[in-house]
Amino acid sequence: MNASNPITLDGKQYDRYAMTLAVSGRYEAPDQPDASVVLTLTPIRFEGEDCIAAQDHARTFLFGALASADAAERLAVSEVQAALQKFINVKGL
Repeated sequence: MNASNPITLDGKQYDRYAMTLAVSGRYEAPDQPDASVVLTLTPIRFEGEDCIAAQDHARTFLFGALASADAAERLAVSEVQAALQKFINVKGL
């Protein structure tokens, strides 16, 4: 993932993120989807073919329900859910 605001550490720019994403979708009722989300973004850079991670600068975002997310976060989660729905459809599940 490309960083929208790269960080510089020890004079080296970290312009990408390694990402770990966990989304647990559930339904409170047939018309009330909900989700828990954990996202960890670790800044990375490349030296030639070597990937250097700034583990100490990783950021984790967490919410247990969509109600605790702001509007922009809820929109982002809905876009992830739409992509996952496409995956389910492609697999014929």
